[in-house]
Amino acid sequence: MTARQKQLFSVVMIAAFFEGFDDGVINIALPYISETFALDEQTRGFVLSIIAIGTMVAFFASRMADRIGRRPVFLWCTYGFAICSLVSAFAPWLWLFVAVQCLARVFLIGCWSVGYVILCEEFEASQRGFATGRFQLMAVFGGLLIAILLTVVVGNSAINEAMNNESWRVLFAVGVLPIIPVFLMRKRLPETEPFLQRQRNAAAGIEPEKTNMMEVWGKGHRKFIIVMGLAWFFLYCGNKGSLNFFTTRVVEELSWQPFDVTIALIAATLIGLFLIALNGKMMDIIGRKKAAMIIILVGVAASVATYQFENQIMIIIFNVISTGCLYSFLILGSTITNELFPTRMRSTAMAWGNNIFGRLGQIAVPTFIGLMAATLGWGNAISIAMLLPLISLLLIMVFIPETSKRSIADIDGEVVEEA
Repeated sequence: MTARQKQLFSVVMIAAFFEGFDDGVINIALPYISETFALDEQTRGFVLSIIAIGTMVAFFASRMADRIGRRPVFLWCTYGFAICSLVSAFAPWLWLFVAVQCLARVFLIGCWSVGYVILCEEFEASQRGFATGRFQLMAVFGGLLIAILLTVVVGNSAINEAMNNESWRVLFAVGVLPIIPVFLMRKRLPETEPFLQRQRNAAAGIEPEKTNMMEVWGKGHRKFIIVMGLAWFFLYCGNKGSLNFFTTRVVEELSWQPFDVTIALIAATLIGLFLIALNGKMMDIIGRKKAAMIIILVGVAASVATYQFENQIMIIIFNVISTGCLYSFLILGSTITNELFPTRMRSTAMAWGNNIFGRLGQIAVPTFIGLMAATLGWGNAISIAMLLPLISLLLIMVFIPETSKRSIADIDGEVVEEA
């Protein structure tokens, strides 16, 4: 990496670590939160769906990055989700907890979406899979901290008793920590060069000064935004369907203790890190579409196996593979989306594809699984949801061109020539 890339990489990676931590806390702590607020299966699914509405509102945060720049949006989103995590730790009522967590999703997904845009714009096509893979890897690494704290805090009877069986609140309090390093290191994060070039082009009259949020629906882009939007929808049905309810299933159906959950999460995180890095590199070597076939097929098979087995060892093994692939779904979708659209509308395209279409899947799937779990059980309900990413694979293979060789200059150049 160049000196510039190393500087911005450090800031983006710290934010990614805590974005992964803050985004994952509610999934890991869900059975314990449910005890505090007396939530049944259907209510749990409904609560997660309400919270996920914030991921759609994040459209405006992602969209803003095309207007005022990647840097300010990324930094303010990082500060925002950290503050929301702290407020969630002290929320005494369910409605307040849900409202603040919903707002947190606006900032979390804004940070996540714009982070991918920053890396895709600052790294060449041959390095893009590596860079985005490390970004998602750090987000997953944040889950390792959750796993450790789960045993240290929630699994500690003395702490739990002292906090009236609400020690899960400590996990959310930890989520405020990124404010300190990101604020201190903010000057290391420059605005991306493609965005600055886009501003220079606008000043010279080569490109429009303002971007229209509906521009991605224009001729030449409409097909890709529809296809990738649908692909994102079904990817999230599988990704969130599995990650939201792993702890709930093993604790409530299989009677796992916090220590057992911690072992499973640590194994999934440490080995999953390797798989995510491998998948990111594989995208650079064999191309996006071939990698998509491997990642999605293996991810779906491993996820279904995770929720069909009852043996603890088998669950841990398949969950390791599943976790690595499920997070790689996001690398795959983000990289392809960013490589299909020019700089002036790149964040807007991510906002439409991921925040609107994709997050509809994240909103729908918890309620869908919660309703099915009441009769089929958690394992069977989640297994059904995990088949849906196969539709995403079909869409990518049939309708999306190979994008692994496209540089940012080539993508922007095509648009300038069309204009």
